[in-house]
Amino acid sequence: MRWVAALFSLVFAVALATTVVDAQKRGGDPKLAARKNPVPSSPASINLGRALYMKNCRHCHGLRAKGDGPLAPKNPSPADLTDAKWDHGSSDGEIFAVIWNGAPTPAAGKKESEMKGMKGTLTEKDVWQVVNYIRSIGPAPAPAAKAAAKK
Repeated sequence: MRWVAALFSLVFAVALATTVVDAQKRGGDPKLAARKNPVPSSPASINLGRALYMKNCRHCHGLRAKGDGPLAPKNPSPADLTDAKWDHGSSDGEIFAVIWNGAPTPAAGKKESEMKGMKGTLTEKDVWQVVNYIRSIGPAPAPAAKAAAKK
């Protein structure tokens, strides 16, 4: 009976690891890019997202989201959320996945990010509001991301 529990635990761990890795492909993920933001971007949503960002994200990403917060690690530095470079995709769904799950660490062991996911800290709706805030201060989504979101 113990081997069944051990096998179940192993299968669950592999499935979880696969989901996290799949959710965060470097360069973007068409499946995540197609995920639509269920929280309409509005002044109220952006203000709520800003408040959540200031409470949970500014310590590393900074007040202006430049990656220069007072607790920001030096190597690697947090992402500048206002530039046009989005390592893990620029659609709302891809940004949500990085906030929710954290930024991935490459298999080779090279440290790419120390960002931990907000799953368990914020609700999904909260994360979508942070996405709306980030979108309001950062660049507009790329044309490919816009096209994928319309489908």
